[in-house]
Amino acid sequence: MTVLLVTHDGGVYLDRTLEALAAQTRTPDRLVVVDIGSRQRVTELPAVGFPVQHLAGPPSSTFGEAITLAVRSLAPASSDDQWLWLLSADNAPEAGALAAMLAAVEISPSVAVAGPKLMQWADPQYLYSYGETLTPLGTSVELAEPLLDQAQYDRESDVTAVSSAGMLVRHRLWEQLGGFDRGLPAMDDALDFCIRARLAGHRVSLVPDARVLSAGRRAPGTAVIGPRTSRAKRERLTRTAQLHRRLVYAPALALPLHWLSLLPLAVLRALGQLLRKQPGSVVGEFAAAFAVAFGHPGRVVASRRRLAQTRKLSWSALAQLRLPWAEIRRRRSLAREETSSARRAGRHEIRFVASGGAAVVLVAGVVGLLVHLPLFGAPAVAAPALLPLNDIGTLWSQVGFGWRALGAGFAGAADPFVWVLALLGSLTFWSPSASIVVLYLLALPLAALAGWFAAARLTASPWLRVVAAVGWTLAPSFLFALDQGRLGAIVAHLLLPWLFFALTTARRSWEASAAAGLLGAAVLASAPSLWPALLALWLIVTISLAAAGRRGRGWHRLVPLPLPAAVLFLPLALQHLVQGTPLGVLADPGILLSQAGTAGEGLAAPPLGQTLAFLAGLPEATAAAWSASAVGSGLSPAAGLALAIVLAAPLLVLALAAPFLRGAPKAVAALVVAALGFATAVLAARLPVASVGADAVGPWPGPGLSLLWLGLLAAVVFGLSAGELALARVLRGALGAVVAVGVVAAAAPLLVSAALGGSHAVPGAERTVPALVAAQAASDPTLGTLVLSGEHGNGLTAGIERGTGAKLDDQSTLFNAAPADVALGDSLAVLAGNLASRGGYNPVPALEAQRIGFVLLTPATRESRAVHDRVTAALDGNPLFAPVTRTAHGTLWRYTGLDAGLPTAAPAGPDNLGTPFGLGVLGVQLLVLILTLLLALPTAGLAESVRPEREARRGSGVRGTRAVAPAGSLAASSRPSTGAHAAVATPGGARHGE
Repeated sequence: MTVLLVTHDGGVYLDRTLEALAAQTRTPDRLVVVDIGSRQRVTELPAVGFPVQHLAGPPSSTFGEAITLAVRSLAPASSDDQWLWLLSADNAPEAGALAAMLAAVEISPSVAVAGPKLMQWADPQYLYSYGETLTPLGTSVELAEPLLDQAQYDRESDVTAVSSAGMLVRHRLWEQLGGFDRGLPAMDDALDFCIRARLAGHRVSLVPDARVLSAGRRAPGTAVIGPRTSRAKRERLTRTAQLHRRLVYAPALALPLHWLSLLPLAVLRALGQLLRKQPGSVVGEFAAAFAVAFGHPGRVVASRRRLAQTRKLSWSALAQLRLPWAEIRRRRSLAREETSSARRAGRHEIRFVASGGAAVVLVAGVVGLLVHLPLFGAPAVAAPALLPLNDIGTLWSQVGFGWRALGAGFAGAADPFVWVLALLGSLTFWSPSASIVVLYLLALPLAALAGWFAAARLTASPWLRVVAAVGWTLAPSFLFALDQGRLGAIVAHLLLPWLFFALTTARRSWEASAAAGLLGAAVLASAPSLWPALLALWLIVTISLAAAGRRGRGWHRLVPLPLPAAVLFLPLALQHLVQGTPLGVLADPGILLSQAGTAGEGLAAPPLGQTLAFLAGLPEATAAAWSASAVGSGLSPAAGLALAIVLAAPLLVLALAAPFLRGAPKAVAALVVAALGFATAVLAARLPVASVGADAVGPWPGPGLSLLWLGLLAAVVFGLSAGELALARVLRGALGAVVAVGVVAAAAPLLVSAALGGSHAVPGAERTVPALVAAQAASDPTLGTLVLSGEHGNGLTAGIERGTGAKLDDQSTLFNAAPADVALGDSLAVLAGNLASRGGYNPVPALEAQRIGFVLLTPATRESRAVHDRVTAALDGNPLFAPVTRTAHGTLWRYTGLDAGLPTAAPAGPDNLGTPFGLGVLGVQLLVLILTLLLALPTAGLAESVRPEREARRGSGVRGTRAVAPAGSLAASSRPSTGAHAAVATPGGARHGE
């Protein structure tokens, strides 16, 4: 009986294994040590009491190659009573292991391969591996689950295969079968060998009384697979072995079909890996398919020839030994239950109804309906910063890269917000603008729902969850965004809590990580000004977790979070850079609010007043609007701002005090979020990214204030949940009530004013031009209306609206950020300037070139009255234009040349599918979004269908029993091991490299 021991930098494992061999009750006849180490070569061996031969093999050798090297050093087998015992450096056997195995094969002459129980090195009371088999589809499977060994598997005898670690095999059979398959360097080598042995007419058996240790994945292994081998590489090796076996075992007629199916199956399995939340395995699927298909085709041919030469039985001889589907389903169910329990560990119970979440959402829904009741049944919402949407086909044609019908028209990348609009409009695809009406009616309950669930991740207190939900629903920036129609800020406010809800578990789950990536992309698309703050948060969290070692496990799942947003913004950012407006990428999507008469509101406020307004959650210049809405309407802007600060003071004070309460360290992180939100608001108020007339326009500070509000509410929740607020529950509830009352009092004037008809968001139509223009455009959608708007300081803005008017999805930050002469084009800028004053300019060529049939002058404001009157006089005195009507949209003139007809419209530029570049941009964006969505889908059942880990699962044995190490055990450690997973399909047993 010869022991073949393979060591690869074995270290302490080798020493202990040699000691265990020397202690065997049945002394081996010979020991051959094959050293394939690359760093620590064995120079001398301790005395073991029997002959020892030392061989040195190439460091790149696999376990099978090392064993083959050892066998070649032996004399050929002369009888069936000569045995080989295969061991790795970490396979220390119990004292009676060899005797038990030899006794078992002695009484069963038909057994040619035998295997021991492999026990976990860290805790020998727990099984590591005990027999292998196949599923009905050919996947390698562990027979035994990693449980406490209580002889529950001792009745197993005949099996499909045993592990290479501790395998006892007849020397003659090894020579007949040619050893391990060279096409299986790391995985399934022992499984394949045992299958060939069975097909050759021999039996493979287990010996329950023989116990051998295995260090599992911490084992020295080989150069191919060892302790530093990543999970992705292990899965690639496993898949490669499975495909190789498939080609070797397939009937000759089916072999071409199997070969042709390798790559298509790789695509399908890659999608399945995304659904299983295992993106790291996607590359391995393709690598395995290419390696088997094109890497070493000669190995498949050689393996098939070797199998055919030794095979005596049909494949039906293995049918009864395969793992039945019922057992596979049982193990999958158990794995799902364990994973579900692990994911719930450390989280607070939701209890949505019992904890008051349903009540808060219901109350918010009632308030939302009362405030926005006039919108019920309206086809669209009209507000200063809001426009209707195009039909669903046109809406989706705007995403990606295509023609933008703004000014003179240009080809450009769409704002990423168009993706949000397209998805939103698809909810009411028959009338996309109606989706905005629905959003307004549900805005408050949706905000309450988001705020409550985000708070549920932070605290178990029902009252604090309610306080957080109320605070988030009535955030001043959110209410002002609703009033002014800032749809991007509304969407960002609704999604921010869900983003942080997903981020709390993103490093533990690919599903949550992908969901956070999609939510982050939607938030940034809706409010690009949040890019610096969210990017800084991502860098801080990812770097800190990566530097935290084991405490930061899972940080790699945070790395791809910005990818969906980056893919959506990259074409736009590059075009802004080429255009010379790099900061334009941070501009708010949609129309500039200054076009509605509030130009530059955020760029000229006193710093102190602005800071105080921001601290109260008010988007700077809107403090005056809050004062005007306050009860009595007699407050001056300064007094109104002071009152707003007083009402917000409880929230601010408690948030700032939270880090000083014992047990609330997370409040510091919440205040960092708040500080970044505040910095974003301040930066937005001072950063001009576009210009309208003489006014510089920056991003609206509202999204930054939403982030500030989120951080403050989180800090308050952490602080009031802290253990030291051993301040009794009553005091905790009272402080929460003070915060809630302050927020409600601050929001009351805005809500009451809106309910009484003071809101700027009113029922609208799906057109933004007078009815006469819309009727004319019904037969000629390319007909243009020149829209002129007076600005303060003698300025004038101009634009062309075609068909039924401007649409929200038509807008582009490329157009808004560009200088007026570039955005409009020379001819249009000259046309607008000359029509606004009397002179000898002939506008006919420009009017007909642009197919302009009407001129619309928007209503005057107090600041633009002089410009408005001058333009009105100039157009009234121009014989080419006939006054038509004065409506809420403004004063309308008709071009008299329209009666004779305008020139035929030039073909419109290509849409997002009309050019190769547009197709490429859209394809890449769709690919990234779809793959991320697949990864984000909640498919926990699929995720746990395959568990390659085989660590001890604590608590899975018989409850209430105390494990006792068998007599003679090399180690009887009672130290609990980590990990808890049952295996359904594993990488082919306890490998020599694990």
